[in-house]
Amino acid sequence: MNSQHFLVLLHLYLILVYADPCKNLSSTSLKRVRRLSYGKFNDEALRLSKYVVSVRTRSASVYFGDNHFCSGVILTPLFALTSAHCLIDDRRVVYDSRNLVVVAGSVNRFKYIPGRSFLAPVDKIILPDNFTIYNKQKMALLKLTKPLPRSDKHISLAKLPVIPPKAGLKCLVGGWGQMFDGGPRTAKLLYIDVTLISAKECDKQLNVKEIDFLCAIDPDPFTHQNPCIGDLGAPLMHDDVVYGIVSLLMGCGKGDWPSVYVDVYASVKWIEGKIISNGGTTLSVPIKMEFFTGSFLLFVIIYKICVN
Repeated sequence: MNSQHFLVLLHLYLILVYADPCKNLSSTSLKRVRRLSYGKFNDEALRLSKYVVSVRTRSASVYFGDNHFCSGVILTPLFALTSAHCLIDDRRVVYDSRNLVVVAGSVNRFKYIPGRSFLAPVDKIILPDNFTIYNKQKMALLKLTKPLPRSDKHISLAKLPVIPPKAGLKCLVGGWGQMFDGGPRTAKLLYIDVTLISAKECDKQLNVKEIDFLCAIDPDPFTHQNPCIGDLGAPLMHDDVVYGIVSLLMGCGKGDWPSVYVDVYASVKWIEGKIISNGGTTLSVPIKMEFFTGSFLLFVIIYKICVN
């Protein structure tokens, strides 16, 4: 045995002798706050990746994907929805759209796959009128310079809600944010399961007088998963409907706080109006089929009365 091997074995021996396994487990596994330590990557994550986009600066620092700083969700081939806070610097100055790009169809933010990864520069940033940090409507639209493909199986359009979401609705939040407070950002899109709670319950937990946002909790009391840095703009989704946008970070899993989202339903008219007024023609708002079903039945009844 040479001296180098001996030193390696001695180092491992000292670790085993002096390490306290119980203490290590407590400090690294039980007390470390989490956001996506238990985030899931499976077929559901692949499905979500069709809707979620990575918002980046135009140029990477060292390698592809290291310039990701926010997420967003595809509403139409030309428009993505994200958080307004993603687009404003510390001086409250709106970023130049020429410095931003959206990447769609990528599960791993570090991998560019020809024919699957789609890069679209941002043509225009659309913020609420007279937006400030105090606005309740903390969302923004990104108009792209070129439309995302409609026929590609890796790209899907999220639908806007037609009714406000109710407490108890189970949703998913997917993104490439930090896996825990102060930790690295995930390479692959991960998602967490959350359940919406009522405004009254959210008020009770956050101790605020007024709740104008959607609040959700992680049903698992052990994980306390919340969106974290890098997840601003990520969508809160149920099936293919986007109900909320991550716009506030509640400590990346610290304590038992609920996660907070901008209410998309409350701004549907603003979203539709801005898309149409900025050259958009295709909206993915789901149609209330029960209206047409009821109208059709009424037509049949009237027709039979008239014929008889």
